[in-house]
Amino acid sequence: MMHFRDRDSPHPLLEIVGDDQQNPNAKVLLLEVQPPAIGVFSLVSGAYDESLLLKEWSKMDTKDAMRNFSSKATSMKVPLLKSAIHHEAASSKSSHSDGSFSNWRVPSSNFGNVCYTPGYWEWVEDVLPRHKEILELIKVYDDVYTSLFTYDYDDNVLHAFCELWRPSTNTLSTFIGEMSISLWDLQSIGGLPVQGHFYDEVIPSAKELTQTNTQKELLLPQSCRYLFSAFYRLAKDDIQEVSVHDWVKFWFRGPNRYAEPPQKVSKVRATKPRLNHNPSGHIDSNFLPRTDEENAPFVELDVEESLRDETNLAAFFSCWLCKFVLPNKKVNHV
Repeated sequence: MMHFRDRDSPHPLLEIVGDDQQNPNAKVLLLEVQPPAIGVFSLVSGAYDESLLLKEWSKMDTKDAMRNFSSKATSMKVPLLKSAIHHEAASSKSSHSDGSFSNWRVPSSNFGNVCYTPGYWEWVEDVLPRHKEILELIKVYDDVYTSLFTYDYDDNVLHAFCELWRPSTNTLSTFIGEMSISLWDLQSIGGLPVQGHFYDEVIPSAKELTQTNTQKELLLPQSCRYLFSAFYRLAKDDIQEVSVHDWVKFWFRGPNRYAEPPQKVSKVRATKPRLNHNPSGHIDSNFLPRTDEENAPFVELDVEESLRDETNLAAFFSCWLCKFVLPNKKVNHV
């Protein structure tokens, strides 16, 4: 059993320690607590905030806009995300007559290649049928399903995109001005839902992890504590992060059926390749009860039987977000 405590010095910290907390040499993990912008512990309003126009994230400005997609533009007050307000954005310039760029920097190794994680595909095949109803309800079933496969890519498209991309503003600086990828583009291209509550990634305090409402119900899901307990077990020394590889290995204990596929190459093919190393894509809806080995992580964390499915899905989402939605990121926030 893990023990959670709050520390105030030198700044708010969440302290996690195991059962041997009386041992002076016991492992202690300290995570910096961050104030939430939304949710039940929001410091903005002091209560649950359903507003999509948080003052900390946006400001009102007067812009010419069209009502109901009519052809007539009228001046009106509209909310603008602060991250999308840039006054010094400059267009990209090419120094060569053929339009090529002189300031292209070669991306890191494995850029655009398959990021294989042992056990991940098998975990997806277990999660999809087991949690189909809720995945379809929140409209991410298809997005999780697509992570079962590898895809061809084009070096030129990736290079051009990275050349024009400005990480400081999350925009593309093109010859015709500053552009970006809208939420509606993400919905149309990726199928991800763009409505609902903001995603707020913070480390909660021990008080927030254990606080209840007037009906004695936890304000944060109990699975949060189990995720932090797993994080504590996997974090090495003072390194406050866990690799996706270690996270998958801990949570999914089923048999590994897929070997690492060869890296994709960018080339024009006249015919479809004969060999495909992806999973078949067939999802058997008649999933079997977990074996003793597959139940091992829940037993190790003392997860109640009724909370194992919820905890399994929460653990999977923290992995899926890091691996595909927020790539090149460790599981440093649960």
